[in-house]
Amino acid sequence: MTDYANDYRHPADTNLKKLHTAMEYNQAGEPIIRTSGGSFDYAINISAGQQDGVGYIEKFGRNDTMSGNIETIWDGSAIYTYLTSASSVYITSSDGNDATAGTGARTVEVQGLDQDYNLATETINVDDSASQTTFIRVFRAIVKATGSGGQAAGIISIRSAASGGGTLLAQIQKVGTGGGASLGQTFMAMYTVPAGKTAYLTQWTVGAGGQNADTTCFFAARPFNDGAFNSKDIIISAGQQFSKNYKIPLQFTEKTDLEIRGFTSSSGNDCSSSFNLILYDNE
Repeated sequence: MTDYANDYRHPADTNLKKLHTAMEYNQAGEPIIRTSGGSFDYAINISAGQQDGVGYIEKFGRNDTMSGNIETIWDGSAIYTYLTSASSVYITSSDGNDATAGTGARTVEVQGLDQDYNLATETINVDDSASQTTFIRVFRAIVKATGSGGQAAGIISIRSAASGGGTLLAQIQKVGTGGGASLGQTFMAMYTVPAGKTAYLTQWTVGAGGQNADTTCFFAARPFNDGAFNSKDIIISAGQQFSKNYKIPLQFTEKTDLEIRGFTSSSGNDCSSSFNLILYDNE
């Protein structure tokens, strides 16, 4: 049997024209199209990082102080402020036990995009010193090393300037009574598509507190060099969770900013949101 899939000398096989990167062959040597949807094995391969040129990310966020004003679903409440130029970032805490030799958080891993919009990750000491990476976007931060306390002692802030100055880019909150417990990482329902990739939205979920209050959320997108966010979808919920699965995924080009925004009819309402993206390398 001729292995047409690997035989570049077989010009008669018209199935290889333009579609050759999407074709596979069965045992009879007949071409079949490799599909990306509806296959559990394919999804597992993406999750395991074994699908060449394809990745994924799930983003999730929470805003526990919603109001009648539109806010981004993230730890900092209010509308998120994006950097307009790349900057070093600085890690501080509301509690002095979070320090490089303290009992609380000692280091924090910051995930985002560098000045060229490429994926960047750096683990930074909680000591208010500048990161080596200059970030244009920060979309996740995680407490990595701790002292004997085993968690952050205070609220961790990631900012674009030292000593609590500049723009608040991310925050790791504490929840609960009696001093509370650290969440251990950010809750940011937002993401920016890296350079050289195209994102496809496959799922979006909103959960709202308050049985007698409506919470309205928008999936907002802003393409690169476009000053305006535009709503791509809407979910209205009251005291329940609602999910949307996209049979035809929504496409977003490289460097597009994505975020969930919302408002509520009862101030102080709690809202959570998550979304899943499949990321394809551009060719």
